[in-house]
Amino acid sequence: MKNRFRLHQALVVAALAALAACSAAQSVSPGVGAGSRLRVGASPVVSRHVAKFTAGYSGRISQHGDCSDTKTLTYQGSGHAKFLRSSNELISLTWNCGTEGVTGSATLTSTKHRGDRITASLSTTHVTNPCYMKHLSFTITGGTGRFRNATGNGTLAFIEGSSYCFYYEYADKWHGTLSF
Repeated sequence: MKNRFRLHQALVVAALAALAACSAAQSVSPGVGAGSRLRVGASPVVSRHVAKFTAGYSGRISQHGDCSDTKTLTYQGSGHAKFLRSSNELISLTWNCGTEGVTGSATLTSTKHRGDRITASLSTTHVTNPCYMKHLSFTITGGTGRFRNATGNGTLAFIEGSSYCFYYEYADKWHGTLSF
């Protein structure tokens, strides 16, 4: 009985010492306290879709400028993209004549949910004439709506029988990844 009492006493003393240690003054950063935005607890988990991205469009091409400086090609088409479904494509490419590089941008817009857009930068090298280019690299730079934080990359391939610039019509296929 005496041993039991001493064990009980030892446990009470240990518990009191632990409580005293917890309530002792602790060093706190000056920014933490009243009015700070420090939040304790679990961080919210952001759900992101990471998947293969495919799309296909066809439409019309317009050209601006000549090879005295730069030539701009604008592609406007409609088609279907994974996650956007029925959608429109607007591509603007700039070729600095005399160089082998083409750069530009693209916007893919859902026809059902106009606020859902994906934006991308485009580039390719070793082009002697943009009317004969077959592949561009794309990097998804963001978007709007559910795609506002979109990222990804891949290849944009133009499908043509001959020099499609002279027919002012085009078709293309997008293959890559999309995270949003």
